[in-house]
Amino acid sequence: MARFLKWNRKMRLSLFSYVVCFLLFCGGCATPIEELFPVRGQSPSRIVYVVSHGWHTGLVVLREDVPPDVWPEISDFPHARYLEIGWGDEGFYRAEKITAPLCLKAALLPTPSVMHVVGFDQPLEEYFPTSSIIQVELTEAGFDELCQHISDAHARDDWGQAESLGRGIYGNSQFYRANGSYYFPKTCNVWTARGLRRAGCPIIPSIAVNAGNVISQTRDFGHVIRDAK
Repeated sequence: MARFLKWNRKMRLSLFSYVVCFLLFCGGCATPIEELFPVRGQSPSRIVYVVSHGWHTGLVVLREDVPPDVWPEISDFPHARYLEIGWGDEGFYRAEKITAPLCLKAALLPTPSVMHVVGFDQPLEEYFPTSSIIQVELTEAGFDELCQHISDAHARDDWGQAESLGRGIYGNSQFYRANGSYYFPKTCNVWTARGLRRAGCPIIPSIAVNAGNVISQTRDFGHVIRDAK
């Protein structure tokens, strides 16, 4: 039995190593996209933030920086200075109570997804007093790509209108119907990482399945405002 347990442990470690290597291979090298990400000595044109709430990460942008023709839903938050955006499983996101069956369903079965957008005016450290916050510098072109990533996540009708699903879970917020199904490893955190990658950041989305990995990777190229370990 001891020999079997030892062999089983080695097999699990080997399998884990293979999976990690495969994900790294699929994700490519964590190098910046030069035409989008600021090069050394170049002044950034836009600032965005990555916020981690423990299990979930979101993107925060300044509303005034967003091109309204790219992401028209900013008009739903006319008085907000900041907008926090997250993508995730509809049932989990909108549940009044988080249960084990709900978590398993979200992780194992393809489920409908939603966008959650929050508008606020307070400084980030005040509005998110216990969250990790990392500031990321982008070029204007990189920021436009990030806004397009956010806009593309909205499910739209034939007239290009996003479907509002009502009030969000905190503050001045709304849910919107989103494109794509949620399932592991296609998590909310991978969506955040994909947005950063599309903006030119040196991040590997395929391994960013949890919030900790998103923060760990973003820490390497961003400025840490708060690291709530």
